[in-house]
Amino acid sequence: MLDRWLGFAGCVALLIVLVAAPPASAAEDDSFTVSGVHEDVTAASALAARDQAQAEGQQHAFATLMSRIANGKTPHVGAARITDLVAGFEVANERTSSVRYVADYTFHFKPGAIRRLLQDSSLAYVEPAKPVVVLPVYSEDGRAVLWDDPNPWRDAWAAHVSEGALPVVIPVGDLPDVSIIDAPKAIAGDTAALKGISARYHNDDVLVAQGKLVAEPHRFDVTAARYSMANPETPRTVTVTTAAKPDESDNALMARAVASTIAQLGQSWKAANTFDPNSGGTLNAVVPSGALSDWIAVRNRLRGIPAVRSTELISFDRARIHIAIRYAGDLDRLRAALREHSLDLTGSDPDWNLALAAAAPAKESTPPADSAPPDRAAPDPLRQAAPHP
Repeated sequence: MLDRWLGFAGCVALLIVLVAAPPASAAEDDSFTVSGVHEDVTAASALAARDQAQAEGQQHAFATLMSRIANGKTPHVGAARITDLVAGFEVANERTSSVRYVADYTFHFKPGAIRRLLQDSSLAYVEPAKPVVVLPVYSEDGRAVLWDDPNPWRDAWAAHVSEGALPVVIPVGDLPDVSIIDAPKAIAGDTAALKGISARYHNDDVLVAQGKLVAEPHRFDVTAARYSMANPETPRTVTVTTAAKPDESDNALMARAVASTIAQLGQSWKAANTFDPNSGGTLNAVVPSGALSDWIAVRNRLRGIPAVRSTELISFDRARIHIAIRYAGDLDRLRAALREHSLDLTGSDPDWNLALAAAAPAKESTPPADSAPPDRAAPDPLRQAAPHP
């Protein structure tokens, strides 16, 4: 019976941790990780129930991953193939009896193997969104706060449970975080501060989400700037306005504003990062620069775009670089993907031009005179970082 579970569960847990801990490379790629897979299995013995739970759990996790990135279209693969796609797994909340096994799993899948499977199966898929470190800056009465309390906007982000559209991480708000970045630096897009907070949280992108409650008409306005550490000078910015419902509390309004912001950013990511192996083409483009550094920057950004199948250097002189880009999907999606990686494609066939997006004007690390002062209060050390979804 469940109330008689004893030390055997601890032994099994230790064995699973030793055997199933994922390699570092898998643990670092949260985009292909599925958490919260709950299994409750009864079998002839606890060991048999555990083995069945693991097998069923990885199949359920695989289906969840496919629902995220392939619109629920699942390649026809057997249990053994799914096992080969798993880089490792973790177990939590484990309980067992003589015939029953209950646990929550986290499965880490192999990114390259998943991509190859989908391409071999001729299935279009969306490259999983990269996690972002969210800095919720709340503006009220002419003052902007990030770490100081109260910050109901930050509380709304911390309480949000993401469904995979955009994995988010809310910084702990401890003294190292406070020393790295504050509200004025976040608003100004201070490059050194953004890189510092990104490095502390696994080098993820950083989203500065400025939120403001407006009384008439009752609404919540958000300006969100997403900074890629590969090119922090040119953030992708969206604005989201969420109108209040009748008799809706401010906290409920902010919760919906968080969901709307995540949804809009997720749609932008999806539009730019869909890979369709069933369509595509090749275009020739000129990079209007003969500088080796520019070619390296363009090449590295192209390599990070799933829709770009290959890039060929055709010619290179002092005035320009001529390249051929072989891509999957349609041209509009390629343009969106290039913009997402700070590359501008202009012109028309056969005269295409590809250039590095112009950097935003240099930003001061100090705020204007009428901006809020830096956060000064030390945060509650017991506040926890929000987990990746």
